[in-house]
Amino acid sequence: MSNEGDSISKIRFIHGLMKKEVEELLKLMERSKSPITETGTPALDVMIRGDEIIITAELPGLTVNDFTVYLYENLLIIEGIRKRYCTDKQIFFIRAEREFAPFKRIMQLPCAVDKDNTQALLKNGVLTVTLKKEEN
Repeated sequence: MSNEGDSISKIRFIHGLMKKEVEELLKLMERSKSPITETGTPALDVMIRGDEIIITAELPGLTVNDFTVYLYENLLIIEGIRKRYCTDKQIFFIRAEREFAPFKRIMQLPCAVDKDNTQALLKNGVLTVTLKKEEN
């Protein structure tokens, strides 16, 4: 089998695993009666302006290299890691309220979107994702 065929098989396998994981998450959320939009950090706002869906997420202190944003079926997924900014072994925290850990935020989109017509901008610790509604 060619390398191209092997790559396609691997991609299909990974897609199957991801689809199963997302389906299990949706079932869990349905059973717990909690909206999927409330499953963790970062905090999100979702707005509609004409044919656009605008989603903002608070990501203070992060750079574009610290997280990934992607669409999977009708879900917007933001995942990354908040790294500890202070690694000096001689410093002892008296109080630490911010979480420095991996995060994953999954939000079900309110309608179908044009996956090829999206924009994302990180400015002053706020990520703005603009999605165009899919034309019927």
